[in-house]
Amino acid sequence: MKKLLILIFISFATFAAVDDKTPIARAFEFNKWYINQINKDIYPISSGHEIDSFVTSDTMKKLRHAQDPKYADDEFYDADFFIKAQYIGDDWPTNVTVVSSDYDPVCVNVYVSFGKKQDHTVVDCMVQENGIWKVQSVVGYEIYHNGSLQ
Repeated sequence: MKKLLILIFISFATFAAVDDKTPIARAFEFNKWYINQINKDIYPISSGHEIDSFVTSDTMKKLRHAQDPKYADDEFYDADFFIKAQYIGDDWPTNVTVVSSDYDPVCVNVYVSFGKKQDHTVVDCMVQENGIWKVQSVVGYEIYHNGSLQ
């Protein structure tokens, strides 16, 4: 009986550690949170550790290394790593939309657009880390509007 109770307890503990959100929901939640932080002049990479629940530990280690003044010359980013832009649009914080997703052997790619016209899009590579979907990397994505590349 004790063995059965232990097995049940372990099963529930394992289940509780697994995130029940899809990679699409997690990407949306992260981007909405992140863009609103930036809009408030809060930079999550260097301010606290809340971002660690959304981004893989390996990626955060590299980003924090790049932020360290001792290594500032080692790597140069001309745009924000997560939004792939130098500035955010006025309507971005209230207009975050997942427009598509696809799967490959490496990750779930989630296409997230910002703005009412969805004129700025990034692709979040989502992977599971300890049972939770997190951002591993991000690329910018140019989309067509009215027949012309934006």
